[in-house]
Amino acid sequence: MGVKSELLGWIDQVAAVITLPVITDLYLPEPQPHAGSPTEFGVVVLADGMAGLYYAWLGDVQKGMNARYHTADYRGQSPLALAGLFASTDMADCSLGLAAINAISQSVFKSLRVPLIAATDSFAHLDLQAGDHVGMVGYFPSLVERLQQAQIRLTIIEKKARFLKFQGAFEISDDPGRLAGCNKICTTAATLLNDSMDEILAHASGAEEIIVIGPTAGFLPDPLFARRVSALGGMQINNAGRAIANLKAGRGLADAASKYVLSQRHYAGLPKLLEQVHPDQLTG
Repeated sequence: MGVKSELLGWIDQVAAVITLPVITDLYLPEPQPHAGSPTEFGVVVLADGMAGLYYAWLGDVQKGMNARYHTADYRGQSPLALAGLFASTDMADCSLGLAAINAISQSVFKSLRVPLIAATDSFAHLDLQAGDHVGMVGYFPSLVERLQQAQIRLTIIEKKARFLKFQGAFEISDDPGRLAGCNKICTTAATLLNDSMDEILAHASGAEEIIVIGPTAGFLPDPLFARRVSALGGMQINNAGRAIANLKAGRGLADAASKYVLSQRHYAGLPKLLEQVHPDQLTG
């Protein structure tokens, strides 16, 4: 069973035990990616104030989502209906499903007091040392610059053809097999959308440390931790109303969100966490 199927299975287990908060709002922007502008995200908001993100720069496949999905149709409904879209082969549906899964997961983290450690950088506390060979899945310009400044060897795996022409003191390839020579690996959570996460982790099996990063890495970590991922570097929405207002104004998430790290060594695992559920939270 792959990561996507397992993640959906964990969400079903949560719903079988905990009464999930209903959806109160959806923000489904029309994708308009262009250089220099803040990254756009769609947002699923739940009644407990927790929210989940999807990356809204996938291009034409996400056009018209606000016409396909209407907030009024989902307000007051369980987020499970949207979470099920994560299994879809349609990238737009899958991205919205991931946002719902992230919202549910953030609600679980809040109600069960999962320790989310404030992140000081985008590397999710990856322990970088001289002599490391870092594998990066997805092109993160700011992280590439930092690694180059530190003179750390870098191999980038990127499927988008426009990135393959980039040049610098690094190797860039569309072949995930190049990860086999890397001892530390960071991969974007977007690999869950194009079904490449399982392949990436298979090629990363010899690495000392693997992290999954990005604002959409807000989901339950159990299927990844079972595959030797050491930490998730995600984003928590601190004020959903402000986050949506900022996104509508073209300011990105700005001060409405904060980065965090969820480490395997600080995570009890979902089965143990569900044993601690208060009777008031139990599914009736």
